[in-house]
Amino acid sequence: MSDTDTPSPIPDSDRQSLMETRAAFRDSDTPSPDKTYKMAVIALAVVMVLGMGGLFLYSKNLNGRLDAMHQSLEASLNRHGESLQQVAERLDQTDMRHAELAGEYTVTKERLGMTQSELQRARQIAADLGRQQKESAEQLAGRLGELQQEHSATKGNLGALSTDVTGVKGEVRTTKAELDATRSELQRVIGDMGVQSDLIARNASELVDLRARGDRDYVEFDLRKANKRQRVGNMQLELKKTDEKRQKYTINLIADDRTIEKKDKTVFEPVQFYRVGDRQATEIVIQQIFKDRIVGYVSAPKRAQSTATATSAS
Repeated sequence: MSDTDTPSPIPDSDRQSLMETRAAFRDSDTPSPDKTYKMAVIALAVVMVLGMGGLFLYSKNLNGRLDAMHQSLEASLNRHGESLQQVAERLDQTDMRHAELAGEYTVTKERLGMTQSELQRARQIAADLGRQQKESAEQLAGRLGELQQEHSATKGNLGALSTDVTGVKGEVRTTKAELDATRSELQRVIGDMGVQSDLIARNASELVDLRARGDRDYVEFDLRKANKRQRVGNMQLELKKTDEKRQKYTINLIADDRTIEKKDKTVFEPVQFYRVGDRQATEIVIQQIFKDRIVGYVSAPKRAQSTATATSAS
């Protein structure tokens, strides 16, 4: 392979000078040893300078490439770091949302459990009322049977029989009227849980009459939304909202370490719930609905009577 084919980092101008120097050596006469030595040193020096220049250029080019690669790698690492940061933030948001959903599920589950317990108590009370009505009907049937026996025994005395029949008819009419009035009253005072309610008072005068009966305890209240929770008797009430136009309201009942929401209730509608140890329902009756304010009373079974009833039942 010739010198011109050998790859070298030496520039073309320097390579041309070196070739001319070599040609001069070949064309000249046989040089002396001193001249030959000097020429060899000069040639070697030229070659070393040219080689160092090529190495310098090659090293500079290589450093430039390494710097570019370093900057590109650093930019790529920065982009990956930002992506990882975004992924971490999304994971944190997902964990927070999961915790919120878990809390909402727990609250909903607890409220559902309380509602099922109240419905079970309401069904039990309704069954007791059904048995009482059945017993009353049986007693009435027995009374009619006794009257029929008396009618047969006094068959010989038509006048007396006529009087008895007239009296029986009067008793039947009276009993029927009482049953109709009772049925009408039951329909009028059915509470929001579908359970027979106690008599309700639509004004202050009727509330005085109910309190005079002494069957239950009555506590009046004037509840405002701005007051947050307000103690009424042995419970707390919190007004959530009112609809004065539609005469509806929503409240929270806080009793026995639990909170019960009664939503979209109407005026004079008995709002019922059961306290721990009570077989009779505590009732809330709202008589007036204003903007952010309601006025009414709480009707609760007497604690001593309720405790005695529960002890007897157990």
